[in-house]
Amino acid sequence: MLGLLRPLSPGSGRWSPEDNLPLVESKFARILELVERREVLDVGCVGGDAGGDIEATSHARLAKAAGFCLGIDIVPDEIERRRREGYNAVVADAQTFDLGRTFDVIVAADLIEHLANPGAFLARAREHLKPGGLLAIVTPNALSLNNALKSLAGLRVGVNPEHTCWYDRTTLRQLLARFGFAPVEEYWQDYQAHPLTALALRFRKNLAAHFIVIARHRGMMT
Repeated sequence: MLGLLRPLSPGSGRWSPEDNLPLVESKFARILELVERREVLDVGCVGGDAGGDIEATSHARLAKAAGFCLGIDIVPDEIERRRREGYNAVVADAQTFDLGRTFDVIVAADLIEHLANPGAFLARAREHLKPGGLLAIVTPNALSLNNALKSLAGLRVGVNPEHTCWYDRTTLRQLLARFGFAPVEEYWQDYQAHPLTALALRFRKNLAAHFIVIARHRGMMT
């Protein structure tokens, strides 16, 4: 079966404490450090920025920091608009892309939760990473404070209609492990715009809005 390498083993206890991961406010600060002067692939480079100011997008920030940055997405008009502005971008699907080259860092921010086949994306990412290359994923946290409070109150949890799934830390790590990836850095991310959110996250960082994982393929560690 495609990509099934080493699933993580279940935890030894149901009441194990959550690891004390760092809580950060920015989705991209650490990623921008990692891509500096390196060859970077930004998968889903249009994202939710269709029709907006390209210079204000996360892809523009990645392209400015990287030595070389290629963006891919499935929206032809937006890809062409970025090309006219001088960005390297091509139309390609995150689950099937074949670009004929490899990269130091592959960035997938707010992408994996949109995919029908996230395993196919990880398989393609592995084929496009240089030895020792990094995969950076940012995705909403299924167990965020907002979701938890709404669930406790019996309210409908807001879901982006384009999302196919939600991940918590355990399920994302499981998916990565099945395709041979091992996390090397992990962070909770939340803008903490509301004072009550900031207060709650002082005590329970794992209720943050997003999860960031930087992973490396076990077969490409050198």
